[in-house]
Amino acid sequence: MTRMLSLVTFFLPLATAACGTTEAAPSPQAPPKAQRASSDDFMQLCTEVMTRNRTCTDTYIPALVDARAKYDQPPGIADKVRADRDGIIAKAKEEWATDSTDEAIQQVCARLVASLGDDDKADAAKARDCLALADCSGYTTCIMPQFEKRFAK
Repeated sequence: MTRMLSLVTFFLPLATAACGTTEAAPSPQAPPKAQRASSDDFMQLCTEVMTRNRTCTDTYIPALVDARAKYDQPPGIADKVRADRDGIIAKAKEEWATDSTDEAIQQVCARLVASLGDDDKADAAKARDCLALADCSGYTTCIMPQFEKRFAK
């Protein structure tokens, strides 16, 4: 079975944004430029999101499985979830135990930050808003549309 919790597919929307700038403030006469976040900012945001996903495993993984089934990503997962949702969630949690270690998080975030495009970076404020939510249910509900955006493509 294709590894259901492929980190690159998973976390791309979460590593997509950060706040901050590497540019000097514009002069009063010049129109303001869009602020660009540094790679360090994106790395920090990716790490925060993935760590929060790990903290919220019991709500995050079932929601992720359901989102993957909704968009059939990877292909065939929708039928598998219909047949045995609980079994797929259990398998996903087993994989997640390895995929969500600090070392795995750092590796995937480094790869993702290196491949970010301008469209990906636009999701920073939303990811930060989700991280600010105290409970896992609210956080998961908030962050899941970021994943669904990628699955729908």
